[in-house]
Amino acid sequence: MQALISMITAKKLNLHDFHKVRSAKFTNFAGWEMPVSYGSSVAEHMAVREKVGLFDVSHMGEFLVHGPDALPFLEYVLTNDISKIVDGQAMYSLMCNQDGGVLDDLIVYRISHEKFFLCVNASNIDSDYSHLSEQSIPFDCSVDDESNNYGLLAIQGPQSKSLLENVLGEQYPHLRKMHFIEISYVKKPAICARTGYTGEDGFEIFLPIDVLHDFANQISNTQDNDPSIWVGLAARDSLRLEAGFSLHGHEITEKISPFEAGLMWAVSKVKNDFIGREALFTLKNNNLAGRVLHYTVNDRRIPRENSKVYLDQSEAGVVLSGGYSPLLGVPIGTAYIENKFVKNKEALNWSAEVRGKAIPIKFSKPALKQYQENEII
Repeated sequence: MQALISMITAKKLNLHDFHKVRSAKFTNFAGWEMPVSYGSSVAEHMAVREKVGLFDVSHMGEFLVHGPDALPFLEYVLTNDISKIVDGQAMYSLMCNQDGGVLDDLIVYRISHEKFFLCVNASNIDSDYSHLSEQSIPFDCSVDDESNNYGLLAIQGPQSKSLLENVLGEQYPHLRKMHFIEISYVKKPAICARTGYTGEDGFEIFLPIDVLHDFANQISNTQDNDPSIWVGLAARDSLRLEAGFSLHGHEITEKISPFEAGLMWAVSKVKNDFIGREALFTLKNNNLAGRVLHYTVNDRRIPRENSKVYLDQSEAGVVLSGGYSPLLGVPIGTAYIENKFVKNKEALNWSAEVRGKAIPIKFSKPALKQYQENEII
């Protein structure tokens, strides 16, 4: 009953009916009624790995930060060194609280030194906007929530470049990864970025809401209206889990620091001041509470979020994310392991609990990395 109420009160995507016609099954995610799959989520997953897939992720949030102090402001509120990127370049960063906990992870797109475009997680739009607005008060800049004005479609997979060029009728050989260009679509300004969340090459297109249907219809018609090009949230999650990407609320939270999550590459070591810096580098010099580790499962059963993890008979941690890897053909996941047990991560007697039974697991590199290394061999 609660699930039904949740679906009724959830926001609908601008393309909701478009997806419904294409046999989408929906689920509630971050307050939105989102396509979870259009058929087989495994087939959708492999389409992205081998060919191309299209995601509607218009639930994501978009902010515009602009003004003379836009750059110093973002340098203060974000962990990464935004001063290193140039116009037309994007950067992944974390946004921490004073204790070093992660409020959100996001991508910053530098339009100019006084104008930046931010893409934030859907579940954090309101809290992120409140935090950024409050922190911007001493700076000569403004933070605008543009989330209701944009839709976001992601084209991901080895054939994403050729598909995008077919749709837009332009060539993009010069657009490097983590870079973007401002384009015009149906005489409306849009952003085309070579970014993504799958581990594959791909693009993310930020479009004004009023031309989103035009783009979706055009890209479907380009594929002879093939419904298999569309990919839902289930495959999006399995793709990011295979690639080893963190999901806020799972591998990173206000209680799991960048150190513990293995994301210190997104934290500047040279910036003198940013929110959370003192706490993070104090933490670095002390024992961490735990670590986020990736694992594979020696069983068909899938340990799910909050399942307990054991070393022998000792409770050693908890599952953060669990799913199935179509590439490896086995269940995979991430777990938060208490620091005193991490030194034993290569032991053979690890397990995760599934319905009261101990399921053998083995800590490893992310699944996509394992697959790529085996392919090379």
